[in-house]
Amino acid sequence: MRSFRSGGQSALPFNGVEIAVEDGAAVSAVHDGEVAFSGPFTGFGHLIIVQHGPETFSLYGHLRAGHVGKGERVTAGQVIGRAGPPPNARDSRLYFELRVDGQPVNPLQWLRPQ
Repeated sequence: MRSFRSGGQSALPFNGVEIAVEDGAAVSAVHDGEVAFSGPFTGFGHLIIVQHGPETFSLYGHLRAGHVGKGERVTAGQVIGRAGPPPNARDSRLYFELRVDGQPVNPLQWLRPQ
């Protein structure tokens, strides 16, 4: 399990997409996995990182609240948190990023209806 740290400066660049959502909207995991990180993270508000396999992660930021903790198993479609506004913003949105082998990839492919 890879570890992610918060504090001081943001250790993660913004390589994902921001999706306009209603304040408090449910945020669901896109695939089964294990929570690698859940908590405040500079620039992302509350951030949840789910590990789906070796070096494959989905990131969910700008959350008002997280409903899962580090080490918990999650399933595709499970509500893991609630959306809120990013730091210093008025409107709510979800930050979503997908990383494979440590590199960001186009996350939109994981958001298409199956």
